[in-house]
Amino acid sequence: MRCERFVLGLVSAVSGGLGLGCDPGVVQDNADDFIPVIQVPDCRPDNNGVIDSSELPVVLGAVARVRVGQNVPVDIDGDVVDGVKTWDLTRPAVESEPVGTLSVEAMEGQWFASLFPSADVAAPLLPGGSQLGPLLVDDDGWRLLGAVSKDEDPPEGQTRVVYDRPTVLYPFPLQLGTRVTTTSRAQNALLLGIPTAFDDTTEVEVVDIGTVILPDLILDNTLQVRVRFSRTLLAGDVQQVSYIFVHECLGEVARFVSEAVPLSEPSPDGFATAQEVWRLAL
Repeated sequence: MRCERFVLGLVSAVSGGLGLGCDPGVVQDNADDFIPVIQVPDCRPDNNGVIDSSELPVVLGAVARVRVGQNVPVDIDGDVVDGVKTWDLTRPAVESEPVGTLSVEAMEGQWFASLFPSADVAAPLLPGGSQLGPLLVDDDGWRLLGAVSKDEDPPEGQTRVVYDRPTVLYPFPLQLGTRVTTTSRAQNALLLGIPTAFDDTTEVEVVDIGTVILPDLILDNTLQVRVRFSRTLLAGDVQQVSYIFVHECLGEVARFVSEAVPLSEPSPDGFATAQEVWRLAL
């Protein structure tokens, strides 16, 4: 049997993805007649530490699995092993953490589609996809247009955020030193059913490159992207720092998220305990 492989790139708060092989339990009478169940863009990584639009494909309907841990000690700086920056993310054991799924959805037929006429896809902002981020995806980068509840009338209250300008998440090419800052305003917004308005400032910078060791995979030349986010509301403010590990054709493979604190409090880049850790895992 000829086993076709495909790669899918997924978006989470920034992005995520994985590579999958065909089901080893499938038996084909004629190897030449085998056709993959899902056809996806052909992504051929050169593993040079530079990611352009062709190396972060977006695939509708594909599902990635992430293990989500809370209040986990992290080493943002990593170690140097044989001259290579290395982050060992094999601990804690994945079996101790719940599984979340990430899947990109089409805009067609969504209750919020008319609010984002330029969006190409709707990407999950949380594992499980209860909140989605409409995205504009092209050769220049990935841009977030706002945030919405997946369902129009969820029990926790509707979220409906439409930015006055897109927030740049991944500017292409993505490589060491890439940096961009965007401030986007949301007026007449809803957050879990509560009316509000706010300004969001997002600073994205590729700060390091090295090897990421996951429970099921070792990835060389993976980019470490720091995302510093701050929100100023009509009443109150908040800030948070995330580190996203991004690899060619796989997209986001891991994430460290700091505790969210008011703007008046320190929010260091080098936090030692992550409020959440996401890891791509089986």
